[in-house]
Amino acid sequence: MTSNGDSMISQAYVFIDLPEEKDPVLAGLVATDGSSGRFVYGKHYLQRDDAIALDPINFPLTSSEFRVEGNQGVPAVLLDAGPDNWGRKLMHVLHRQQPTNKLEELLATRGAGVGALRFSLSRTMPKERPSFPSLSQLKAIQDDIASLIASGQLPAELERLFEPGSSMGGARPKAVIEDEKSSLWIAKFNRTDDLFDQAKAEQMCYLMMRDVGIDCCNSRLERIAGRSVILIERFDLYKNAARRHFISAHALLYQPRVKADDAAFTFSYPRLADVASRITVDAHLQKQELYRRMVFNVCVGNTDDHLRNHGFLWASGADQYSLAPAYDVVPQPTQLDMHAIGLGSEGRQISYSNLLSAHSRFGLSRVDAESCIQQIRSVVSEWQSYAERVELQRQDQAILNKCFNKLS
Repeated sequence: MTSNGDSMISQAYVFIDLPEEKDPVLAGLVATDGSSGRFVYGKHYLQRDDAIALDPINFPLTSSEFRVEGNQGVPAVLLDAGPDNWGRKLMHVLHRQQPTNKLEELLATRGAGVGALRFSLSRTMPKERPSFPSLSQLKAIQDDIASLIASGQLPAELERLFEPGSSMGGARPKAVIEDEKSSLWIAKFNRTDDLFDQAKAEQMCYLMMRDVGIDCCNSRLERIAGRSVILIERFDLYKNAARRHFISAHALLYQPRVKADDAAFTFSYPRLADVASRITVDAHLQKQELYRRMVFNVCVGNTDDHLRNHGFLWASGADQYSLAPAYDVVPQPTQLDMHAIGLGSEGRQISYSNLLSAHSRFGLSRVDAESCIQQIRSVVSEWQSYAERVELQRQDQAILNKCFNKLS
């Protein structure tokens, strides 16, 4: 994965799929020396009426060259399109020539990652995105998929089922499949060492989110290789199959150095609400949606609500962003003390008072915030009926019981 001999690849061209363009458009250049880097938009791209700022907070549309610190000199918004922990594991299994830095990882994904960005050593055109298997092909696998890949003994005929970088965050074993309507779905597999059936627990959360009015991914349960698998429809496609630009909250709020005492306030839901005020369509409604998601995560014990599990999608008609549908929401029974990001004035602390403390940052009165909390608590209090709908076994329900409605 190197450009000449043993030397590390140090620069690449950044392409983006634009809604009305058939072919990807050259947007800019990223270069790195391995510790710091630079990014610059292309002159022709800046002259386009439909040009999108890849990151409107940190990399607005300007001819200035941006200096990049942290992440080996690669902008965090570009890394959104790269591999997650699972994708990196796949690279070690599938690639004979291993990427040596984050830029090479981006090139190795071949545009399979989330969002509209692609990367190339050529300024002419990036490589074609990979094709994805059908659900029937996935169902034909009889072995335990997670164990198969972890062992490094993946048969050649199965390699194309698993594309590094094709997921939307997280370390869960997964693959991307294509349905008969050309829609893409992420198939997330359980592991043999899971404490409970994660696929069913995630689907249970999606059902509850829909009933409290949270915009979340389309999803359904399947059974593959004798185990539960949850299929989650990818949200980064337009109806014409073009990709939608995606930015994670991690990229928008990224800072290379933050003091430990400040982290819970620098990386928090109220800060995300401030970002929504700046970049989203109908910001008032988007902030209320974000508040509902925060409350829901607390009520179901999803403490793994880190910044990569929140994101924004380009809304082409309005030339602004909207919150991406909620995803990766699973109770965490072994991690119930603190949330991954801050909730309010008490930082990451789980409490009723902390949820209420920043209500005005979300455009809510105290009365409206209390009403929202009560509505979500009411639905989540019936979680066992949702567990029965997804046929979650009783021993798994017993494990998850401590996650729900512990708000005081």
